[in-house]
Amino acid sequence: MSQRVLVVGAGVMGHRHARAVRAAGDCVTAVVDADLARARALDENALAFSSIADALEGHDEIDAAIIATPSFQHLDQLTTLASAGIPTLVEKPHRIPGQDPAALRAAVAGGADVFIGMSTRHWPAYVALTRSVASGELGEVVSYTDRMAFALPESALPAWYFDRTISGGGVLVTNGVHSLDRARALLGPLAEVEATMRPIIPGHQIEDHALVRFRAGATSGSIELLWAPYQPLGAGLIVTGTLGSASVGMDGAWQIVTAAGERSGDAIDIDTAPFVAQWRAFRSGETGYGIDDLEPTLTLIESLYQEDTDG
Repeated sequence: MSQRVLVVGAGVMGHRHARAVRAAGDCVTAVVDADLARARALDENALAFSSIADALEGHDEIDAAIIATPSFQHLDQLTTLASAGIPTLVEKPHRIPGQDPAALRAAVAGGADVFIGMSTRHWPAYVALTRSVASGELGEVVSYTDRMAFALPESALPAWYFDRTISGGGVLVTNGVHSLDRARALLGPLAEVEATMRPIIPGHQIEDHALVRFRAGATSGSIELLWAPYQPLGAGLIVTGTLGSASVGMDGAWQIVTAAGERSGDAIDIDTAPFVAQWRAFRSGETGYGIDDLEPTLTLIESLYQEDTDG
């Protein structure tokens, strides 16, 4: 049965999610944005509202919601929708460091269906890698190295990304929430976690570079995160095991090599395919993306920021 979907936030991410909804055969029926013209532009067939409260007055017409607003708004908006009983997919992170998730936890305890949008885990590459590790194809994983690096020319991202009070931090929370989530999902709990971080781009007060080292059982791991004023080199994930190894590129291309042979996958449209897969995972009730699954990652990021401040 087709779902009638409310999209909160009509920016770039809102459009990306709306395309995924339509690709899956569902319908955007309402859009919330402070700019009503922008809300109407997201889907000309949807009703436009300036607030969630206004949209929910007729919530019988809404089967599910997506939150695609700046990060600092996620927690309050998600709590409102969850408290209203609207199943909701929220862009990562579901809160920024320092925000208290108690009210959201109460809403979730009341039966709210919440799914956090960790889109990179829906890449075919990570699906294949997860199966490979779980099946023992790579043997015991001995090292895990993930480098997420992006060229960040001026105006590449909205200004709120660089305001700690709105974003919660820099590259560690914006991109690190993905990389730490992937590592935890693949390897299990992370221990002995330590990080160094610093700004690189002139004028930035948030960190543009972070290097995180950890252990996960017998696995030694490192995650490097970079926003650079140039085109960085050598990005991607390498997993080394006793029976094989795997690589995932920043474009979604992947390769798994063992003594038995190799298999691989091509690059994907990372702005489209994972979001369609993610929406379908949300619709089907796939587990592993709830508040309790992601809270440990946010708590870890908070502790790394605190240690950096204390240091």
